[in-house]
Amino acid sequence: MAKFALCIGINDYPGTGSDLAGCVNDVRDWSALLQKKGFAVLQIIDKKATGKNIRSAIESTMGGAKSGDTVIIQYSGHGSYVPDENGDEPDG
Repeated sequence: MAKFALCIGINDYPGTGSDLAGCVNDVRDWSALLQKKGFAVLQIIDKKATGKNIRSAIESTMGGAKSGDTVIIQYSGHGSYVPDENGDEPDG
């Protein structure tokens, strides 16, 4: 059984004033830990972490996995909001 991991970290959000400081470090730390556990790790950081590149990396990571393999996808960066359509979230 194979072990695959995709680690994504984005500190740099050009032109937004919303840069972060620890996301790339998160990727480095998670990658090191996962490699010690026998995972083949792919990293995508900052400028390379475009929507297109992330989707492609997810597809290739998942596409390489077979039944019984382990896949981990780790993300560190800004999230987003979507409307709470059924009222189950306190922040709407």
